[in-house]
Amino acid sequence: MALATKGVFAVSAKLFVTDMDGTLLNSERKISAGNKAMIKKAVEAGVIFTIATGRMYASALPFAKDLGVEVPIITYNGAVIKTTAGKEIFTSYLDEDLIKEVLDFTKEKGLYVQVYSDDKLYFKENDRHAQVYQQACGVMGQAVGEDIYKYTAKVPKMLIVGDDPEKADEAVEMVRQAFAGRVESMKSAPTYVEIIKPSVNKATAIKRLAESFGIAESEVLAIGDSSNDVTMIQAAAYGVAMGNANAEARAAAKYTVADCDHDGVAEALQRFCLE
Repeated sequence: MALATKGVFAVSAKLFVTDMDGTLLNSERKISAGNKAMIKKAVEAGVIFTIATGRMYASALPFAKDLGVEVPIITYNGAVIKTTAGKEIFTSYLDEDLIKEVLDFTKEKGLYVQVYSDDKLYFKENDRHAQVYQQACGVMGQAVGEDIYKYTAKVPKMLIVGDDPEKADEAVEMVRQAFAGRVESMKSAPTYVEIIKPSVNKATAIKRLAESFGIAESEVLAIGDSSNDVTMIQAAAYGVAMGNANAEARAAAKYTVADCDHDGVAEALQRFCLE
């Protein structure tokens, strides 16, 4: 859905923060021409546009550069904020001993898990889970076997991949019960279970960005589709869920737009930033 706009715009939401997968990216994991055109118009009107994703910085960066995003991007669910030039604004890493405990736990439960150390991807075996993930994120990882226990430095998050959505739901609950108060777990996709620090999320990252730009909370829009988007959707004055959003994201949102294959991001930009 390409949306046309003309004339001078009165800006309402001044900071527009979008999730990537299932939100900015369509089902082919591309940014549509309609979204690109509306983003360009919004930026020209003075809107600050950026990304908040669970993806690695290395995975999100090509999309930010393609859009010409010049403000910091939020990656790893808020654990790493960097400029597109690579300058670190904020980082938060999991405790190394805790990472080893989670690795022990996933081994005991027979769960696939991968580790992100210093913006590089590591897993035990290059199995079907690893292959599908690498294709989806556009970043190649390394199969390191039991040496995965060596890659515990500068780890902003870990990721469990379930065999199906139901298995992923079970993994979320198992992690929450086993590590209550020590890590937070939530889904970022039907089979992806994110493991991050309890105090780290997209909402706290957006607050840091808004303050750095002198933007009021009442001028922030956040849009997403998954459970890891809930905190930012709830915290934003303009909390928006995609038409393809899961139940948690929908319940958190004040507004709903079209799905990711029908330019929901462009619709949100026009409705809440440019009209």
